[in-house]
Amino acid sequence: MHAVNSLVLVGRSAGFIFCLLRSGSLSHRRNIGEIGAFYLRPMDVRLVRWPAAREQLQSLRAEGMPRLVVVDADVVPPEPTDELEDWVRLPADQADVRIRVDTLARRAEARHRPALSSEGVLRFQGEAVPLSPVEARVVEALMKRFGAVVSRRDLTEAVWPGEAPLRNALDVHISRVRRRVAEVGLHIRTVRGRGYLMDAPSDSGQQLAANG
Repeated sequence: MHAVNSLVLVGRSAGFIFCLLRSGSLSHRRNIGEIGAFYLRPMDVRLVRWPAAREQLQSLRAEGMPRLVVVDADVVPPEPTDELEDWVRLPADQADVRIRVDTLARRAEARHRPALSSEGVLRFQGEAVPLSPVEARVVEALMKRFGAVVSRRDLTEAVWPGEAPLRNALDVHISRVRRRVAEVGLHIRTVRGRGYLMDAPSDSGQQLAANG
């Protein structure tokens, strides 16, 4: 097994943030200039060195960001404050690090997806809004492909199965639903010629420069 024993740079790979160099190998080392600066999404996992980056950890906790604390050898690790925090001690097995990062990423992603109750209440990031039965069917169809385009045909079939609604019925309901979901911080976007997609407005993001 390969062990991680040093924190060398920050980058993005396979949907998560990494800053680890495999012990005894330079094969994963890259010129920091190749990384440059990039933006982190709320579901990207931050790796934080402990105790060197104690203040950074406190900031990430306050912001509710997912984080894996990389603890120096022979140092007492911090107590995780919620399900978005975990820790490993150096040297750490690379496979174990990836498993923990993937787990944290899944938990964070779940927090950034809306939920629709059987009573037609839409919830997202602590906010809630009640929907009519038709509005709920529109939202449910869009949620099934959250962040991706849903065609007008698929939406129509989901909202009015086996029926032939008026020509502009979908447009009218999309307009209403768009206002409703905005109350909980969600967007419905029109993709011209294709359909509609629901997503959450991207955070302004934190720009992070790679450091050695």
